[in-house]
Amino acid sequence: MADEQKGLKGFSKMGSKYESKPAPKKEEAPQGGDETGVKTHTVEEHPDGHFESHMHDGTHSEHPDHMHLLTHMGHHLSGGDKHHMVHHDGMSARSHSIHEDGQHEEHGEHNSAEDAKMALDKFLGEEASEPAHQQQPEPEHEGAYGAM
Repeated sequence: MADEQKGLKGFSKMGSKYESKPAPKKEEAPQGGDETGVKTHTVEEHPDGHFESHMHDGTHSEHPDHMHLLTHMGHHLSGGDKHHMVHHDGMSARSHSIHEDGQHEEHGEHNSAEDAKMALDKFLGEEASEPAHQQQPEPEHEGAYGAM
């Protein structure tokens, strides 16, 4: 068990900043992927509940839970885009985000869909207030005029 926690020394399970570091060098395919261009990313799940991700480019990261892992992988695979995810266990929801700069944000537990939506709106910031991102009711269309 000491080996599983070695990389987590000094980190609490939630709310801590897990940092990426280069993976140990192994004899594997070139960094861009194998000879066919396929890139391999691996995930390790440890008995204490934390995860480790190993990306094709050698980046190694540790994650306290699956939400941190999945947003990190999405951010990495998309080239640095923002990601937000919500997990619902049947009773309540939790959300987690990663910003363009790679900073994770845990939004905590949501007791309603409205609470989860507010966390997403907060994450999107000004983008959420733009009219193009608001749900607008469909305009009522009158029947077409004219004939062929």
